[in-house]
Amino acid sequence: MLDFSYLSDTDGSKPSVILNDKKVQLIESSLLYLKGKTGVYVDPYGKTRIYPDHQKILVSHLLDNKDEDIKKLVSLFIEAISLDEVIIADGD
Repeated sequence: MLDFSYLSDTDGSKPSVILNDKKVQLIESSLLYLKGKTGVYVDPYGKTRIYPDHQKILVSHLLDNKDEDIKKLVSLFIEAISLDEVIIADGD
């Protein structure tokens, strides 16, 4: 499971997206693409900061995905990019 939320969200009021393990498998190739391009590894068992430039890479790679949860994740990234916000991916 991966929980994507705003790093600046200290009170839980900002949007977040939680992906179960099956959904994480759907984005695994995109996460590996990000690692190959930037060296940033989104650890499914740890915490990873995803900066706006990295979010842009993921959005471009995930934009055509038809899964509803992945679409929510893309929307979260697009909003975070527009606000210049860091997203934290918290694995479990």
